[in-house]
Amino acid sequence: MVHNWILIFLFAPCWVWGFSSERTQEYKKIILAQKLFENPQWLKLGHYHKSWYGTYHSQLKGNFFIAQDGADNPQAELLATIDTLFSAPSSPSPQCRYLARTRWLKSVLPLAAEDVRGCPDRDQWKKQLGAEEAYIVFASSDLNSPGSSFGHTFLRLHNPDHLHELELLDYGINYAALTGHDSGALFALKGLLGFYPGNYSMLPYHQKIREYINLEGRDLWEYKLSLSTDDIEFLIDHLLELDGSFSYYYFADENCSYQILELLNVLRPQLDLAQSFHDFVIPLDTLKVLARQDLLADEKSRSSLQAEWRSRYAGLNLQQKEELTNITKSPQLFHFTAELTNKEKAETLEASLSYLSIKEFREQKELKDDKYALAVQRSKLGLITEPVSIPKPSSPLLSQNPKALYFGYGQENHHNYLDFKFRRAFHDLLSHDTGLAPFFHLETLSFEFRYFSQQKNLDLAHWTFLNVLATSPTNILDHPLSWTLDLGTRPKLVPYLDFGGGTSFDLSLKIPARWVLLGRSENRTENENYAGYLGVENILITQWTQNFRSLLDVRYLYAYQSGGFLWHQQWGVSYSSKAQEFRLEYRNRQNTPDWLFSYIFFF
Repeated sequence: MVHNWILIFLFAPCWVWGFSSERTQEYKKIILAQKLFENPQWLKLGHYHKSWYGTYHSQLKGNFFIAQDGADNPQAELLATIDTLFSAPSSPSPQCRYLARTRWLKSVLPLAAEDVRGCPDRDQWKKQLGAEEAYIVFASSDLNSPGSSFGHTFLRLHNPDHLHELELLDYGINYAALTGHDSGALFALKGLLGFYPGNYSMLPYHQKIREYINLEGRDLWEYKLSLSTDDIEFLIDHLLELDGSFSYYYFADENCSYQILELLNVLRPQLDLAQSFHDFVIPLDTLKVLARQDLLADEKSRSSLQAEWRSRYAGLNLQQKEELTNITKSPQLFHFTAELTNKEKAETLEASLSYLSIKEFREQKELKDDKYALAVQRSKLGLITEPVSIPKPSSPLLSQNPKALYFGYGQENHHNYLDFKFRRAFHDLLSHDTGLAPFFHLETLSFEFRYFSQQKNLDLAHWTFLNVLATSPTNILDHPLSWTLDLGTRPKLVPYLDFGGGTSFDLSLKIPARWVLLGRSENRTENENYAGYLGVENILITQWTQNFRSLLDVRYLYAYQSGGFLWHQQWGVSYSSKAQEFRLEYRNRQNTPDWLFSYIFFF
């Protein structure tokens, strides 16, 4: 290395103001001699990944690479970068296009002062941005949106002058798929197969708050990243040079969280953060990876408007809830019809205002006249209520890991068996739901094997491609759809598809409990013939303590093939901690009993 630096100084008599082809060639010699194209930070700047057989490839498309084969050849790309950045002067300078590459080259090469150009426009823009800190933000799961079922992560660049609520003026860094107007099954399928391009975007943080907290009713958690101000500037420089590039978005792995880790890889190449995952990349997993590397600090949560509305609604009695309907139908003309105390009237009006705030965002129209009329009536009653108490959501860092191994012993129709199951993701009704949306089931890519000792037979008892039960409780004003979808195979690889829809209710008990009522369709093959069932399903989920849960599921189904009705009953109880769980389950369908005791390990 010292020898190469001496060569540069030997060329000093040839230096003139501006670029020098001799110096450019000398930079290339140093790069080749030191193999800087294999430098971890250079590889992360190009988002290169090494294959099993030793070659490199970057997923970035668009205008990012300079060399024709730059996406597959980090050496050619680095040499082309030298030629481009230190060639004849042009305006604007290519160094201002590739700010992060230039910054890195200044740290690894003895660049002459004449070879480094200033970028006053970019410097002024970054000064106005004023970002000196970065936060990673986690938005809780939204089961009504396939692309957000596992949650979402993005970055917030923080200007320290933005104190308290002024932090809404910060900028967010988001990576998202460009899906157009696709929705439903086509949206999910194309997203799984990578048909959508995805790119990074920068937008005001208050827009993200509006989208997640107000429109979608999702809680947010913010974590300060342990990064220096130099790190933040390097991150911004890299984001600017990614402008105009994209990569294909895959919901399962190369998604929002993966691409945020790709950005952080540039700052901490030795940690190889994005390469911690080999199949699914789940936003909760990425938070935990960052926590294990001591990159997270100062957790803060933001409750959604939905959380405030539900807290206010839960505190109303039956008469207040009946008045709520009348108020929200005609806010400017209402009058109380029930005998309520002034405090009860005030609580009802406050709940009405909370609901109208949500309605504004849902319907994308202003209701300021309605809200003003209610606010006037509320102000006449004076300060007679306590501030609403919104339960603080549990930290997602306390949630169970999504991967699980099940080891069990059971008996099906009086035949003993050993049970083994692997679940890749994410959560089921009997599992601990700290840090997650309560009372939901989202399971993907599960394999369950059973070994019957008497018959000495090993069988793939159940393969689950996707199993979802989304439950959102109904109330006097809101009637969200609860729905289920279950796709997979039964023994002997018999395929099935079950689906249904209905409603859910939170029960007024001293413990959390939810009752789900669904219309259900079941479709499968039995004895090589199609078998269809249609009926009703009742599910009762109860959380007796933080660690102890129970489930009761009863179905009454009409069988198309036989023309008769059948009962399907199952129940289960579980005791769980963060990393393990004990579970007892029983199932009876068409008088075929099946019970199973399991030990579950989450990792």
